[in-house]
Amino acid sequence: MKYEARQRGYKVLRVCSVEDVLPFTGPNAANKLYNGHMVKMTSLRYQCFTKSLECACCGIVGEVFLLELPSGDICRPHFNLYAKREGELIQMTKDHINPKSNQGPDHINNMQTLCCQCNELKGSHTLKLRRLREIQDGVQTVYMVLYHGYLPMDGFATSDKGIAEIVRRHVVKEYQWDENSFVVRVSIRQKLVRVHNKIGEPVVFIIKPIRRI
Repeated sequence: MKYEARQRGYKVLRVCSVEDVLPFTGPNAANKLYNGHMVKMTSLRYQCFTKSLECACCGIVGEVFLLELPSGDICRPHFNLYAKREGELIQMTKDHINPKSNQGPDHINNMQTLCCQCNELKGSHTLKLRRLREIQDGVQTVYMVLYHGYLPMDGFATSDKGIAEIVRRHVVKEYQWDENSFVVRVSIRQKLVRVHNKIGEPVVFIIKPIRRI
C-alpha cells in the first residue's frame, strides 16, 4: 500500500508500526530521533492511543503510524495514527468525552480514541457512544468524484458551497425538512458532509469517491 500524506502541505517522512512508536511515549518520555528529526513523544494523543488503538464508536483499529512534517521551517514532525478501511487510510484522533466546549478537562481520563469520521460526527456534542453508533448506523452515502466535483444525486458542484447546496436540496426532498431548519457543513478533507437538524443531532453523509466512466 502506498502511503501518502492525508493533509495538504504535509510530507510523509517515515512509516512505522505501532511497536516502533507507542512504547517510547508517555507524559515523561524523552524526545526520540526518527529519520534525523527529534520527535516530541509526550503528546496526549499518543497516551490516548496507548489506552486503546480502537475507535470507541465504529471499532476500526489504528495499525500504522506516519511520521509527517507540516510545511513551514518552524514546524516539527509528529506521528499520526491511521487505520485502513476499503483501501483508504483513516486518521485516528483523540476525543474529549466531555467536550472542551462543555468545560471538559484536557486530561487523559476524559479522552477516548475515535476515528476522524466518528469524531467529525460527534463534533462538540455530548453524545453517548450508544447514540453515536445509532447515528453512524443510519449514515447516508453520497457518491461523488472529488476532483471533478461530480455529484450524481442531482447535479454538479466544484466547491464546498456547491456541494452543500446539492446536499441541502436532497435533505429537503428526502427528509421533508424545512430548508431553514438545518445547517450543512462540508469537510472534504475528512470526506464528510455534516447535516445538523433542528434538534442539533447530526445526520452525516460520507463522501465516497468513485471513478467516472
